[in-house]
Amino acid sequence: MNIRTLFHTTCALLSIALILPSAAEAQTPIAGIELQDATPIPSSEALTNPGMGLYLDGTLNAADIPVGAWFAPLIQVGYFRDDWSVIQPAGEGPAGFDAYFKPIFDLWVNRMHRRVAFRFMAENMHSRSTYVTPSWVFGKGVPSVRMKGLYTEEQIDPVFWDERFLAIQEKFIADLGSYLDGRAGLEFIDIGSIGEWGEMHLARWTPDQLLQTGYTLPRYIAAYRRIIDAFARAFPHTRVFLNVGDYEAINDYAAIHGTHFRQDGLKPSGPSADVGNRFFRPYAQRGVICNYELYAGYEEMKQRGWGIRETFAKGLEDPISYLHVNLMNFRQLLTAPEEVKQAVTYAARHVGYRFELTRLQRSKVVRVGASIPGRILLSQTWMNTGAAPCYASYALRWTLADGRGKPVFEQTVFPTHPTTRWWPGQEVAVTDVLNVPAGVSPGAYHLKVAMVQPEAPSVNIALALANGDAHGGYDLGTISLEPRAAGQSWTYREGFERGAGSWTAAPGMAVSAVPGGHGGSAALLVAGTQTGTAWNYAAFDVKAPILPASRYRLSCWMKVDSLQGGAPEPYLKIGLNDSKGKWITNVETNRYDMRHSGDWQRLVAYVETTPDTARGQLAVEKGSLETISAATIRLDDIELELLESP
Repeated sequence: MNIRTLFHTTCALLSIALILPSAAEAQTPIAGIELQDATPIPSSEALTNPGMGLYLDGTLNAADIPVGAWFAPLIQVGYFRDDWSVIQPAGEGPAGFDAYFKPIFDLWVNRMHRRVAFRFMAENMHSRSTYVTPSWVFGKGVPSVRMKGLYTEEQIDPVFWDERFLAIQEKFIADLGSYLDGRAGLEFIDIGSIGEWGEMHLARWTPDQLLQTGYTLPRYIAAYRRIIDAFARAFPHTRVFLNVGDYEAINDYAAIHGTHFRQDGLKPSGPSADVGNRFFRPYAQRGVICNYELYAGYEEMKQRGWGIRETFAKGLEDPISYLHVNLMNFRQLLTAPEEVKQAVTYAARHVGYRFELTRLQRSKVVRVGASIPGRILLSQTWMNTGAAPCYASYALRWTLADGRGKPVFEQTVFPTHPTTRWWPGQEVAVTDVLNVPAGVSPGAYHLKVAMVQPEAPSVNIALALANGDAHGGYDLGTISLEPRAAGQSWTYREGFERGAGSWTAAPGMAVSAVPGGHGGSAALLVAGTQTGTAWNYAAFDVKAPILPASRYRLSCWMKVDSLQGGAPEPYLKIGLNDSKGKWITNVETNRYDMRHSGDWQRLVAYVETTPDTARGQLAVEKGSLETISAATIRLDDIELELLESP
């Protein structure tokens, strides 16, 4: 049964005269809970959120990204992919890191408030340098092979599976991690240590070169896994991407060591090596973030007759959180053709996760007293309309704001179904109960929602909703707070002065009203030998509805005259059921203290009912199913008092 049907059923029950046991005292009437549909207004704007987005090769010229550029809000990450020799031209260590990184971070992070990503390659056919790997590496005895580059007659490349090369790379990776890991503005880093462009292939290596350098598939896989380990050690707080290919033993090892997947060959027919179906889709639900780069730039795509938007759309069929829109550079994008603008905008609206509140029901009226809190019930349906899962567990912050926008109440709640499991295309039902503190003035207030990371207060997650404010909140309309009169409201109150009522005994036990109560002249006597076929000694079905999303106090007085057979100390419980009688949960009082057997003791529980609660059953609990015990128990002055309700 959905939450709307449940509440309509509850309200119908509450409109009927309540018939209580003849022994029960009069009950204060309880008003029904009335819900109201709200209409969240969706937004088609591109969202810029942590852990996702579009990126493009970085620039060090701020004029390439003017504030008013059409792409400025869409592309938030500058990607710097360089030869290893650029950052360590003279030798090992971080001595030259400042010269390379400081201008990048100063411009992108400090001045433009954007993010950056890096890859440093040991082999790169596009380089105009003879030494992509620094020449000093070979001076340390690392063996090499000679290649022809696209723009150079000769390139000297290392043997990646050589022990000396791996040891030097590990030191370089460790130095990078010490300098960069967890740094503000660093979005991710690619593994670029092995293969052409640091990708998982050896395109220019001839069979003779492989044979002469001792290549074997196990050595190649082992070298990759060793580099993966080095990045995992060096970058525990930074996303690391591996460009995946056909080597499943490498890909899986990367995944279980916290490395994510990227592929640099997206075409209109899909990515190279069919990595979307083979790796991205199954691993995305295991927490692996996925990342595509286009196979070719704009001019080459036009020459091949490839559609721009169609290519993006094909990539977005897979659960990608990042997309390298390497159609052209930032300066060229300023005057890009309309089809490029439309394609990039389309990609920005779909890449990563995109949370939309598609349906909302809330309490129509909330009653708050000077000393009595109020409650707002919120029944929501959310949908992730993006391409990828969300890989962070976020919370929802609900706010009531006055007409000037000033918050008068805020509450942060954590969805039972965490945001990491809000899969793309699936609806997620979320129910929250907001506890409005006593003393909030009656009136009309704006209800707002924000998605937040409580551990990082400055982080607000953009939602696919209209009417957003500067603090990450989205206005969902007004809600009325009305004054609540003080007073007690008992759902059930029993002193057994007029008999045992509808209490029933478990097998082997008997119930009866007997003289000698706690607060009056009578009490309920529960006595006999419990045969080990039930959890309780006696039970009672509460005739009045138990309100959902409410707070009750359950209390009683209990006296245990005798308890034999090794049974645990007894207590009172309430079992909560839905409108069809299906059990939801139990709430228990404290246990009777057998050190003071023969004394009347007060047992108490505070009961938070679930949003689907409709009925309840009280029971004197034994606390063990198997134990056979003889018991003589007296019960008196049972109260189930409503404290707060929507």
